[in-house]
Amino acid sequence: MSNKIDTYGPQATLPTRQVTPAKADPATAGGAVTSASGGTDSLKLTDDALRMQQVEQAVADAPEINEQRVSEIRQSIEDGSYQVDAQTVAAKLARMEWEFSQS
Repeated sequence: MSNKIDTYGPQATLPTRQVTPAKADPATAGGAVTSASGGTDSLKLTDDALRMQQVEQAVADAPEINEQRVSEIRQSIEDGSYQVDAQTVAAKLARMEWEFSQS
């Protein structure tokens, strides 16, 4: 799988504007904020951004290390009983690649 990178090199700079700090307005939904000047700005996340937030939350909620599993694998490696099923590894890699291509 290859991706064409067409944004290499110098990029045109976009004009900037002065932004007044905003505060959240509990009366509005969907990420709307009210600026100090009284106007309302809103933010709508794309499906990909929402999916990324869900993934980030799932990673944050997952335990960092399963100490019991690490201990079991370490012991099986030390005593020589740890075995890798190449077919299972290949199938999972192929599945992961397919899932990435669907995004």
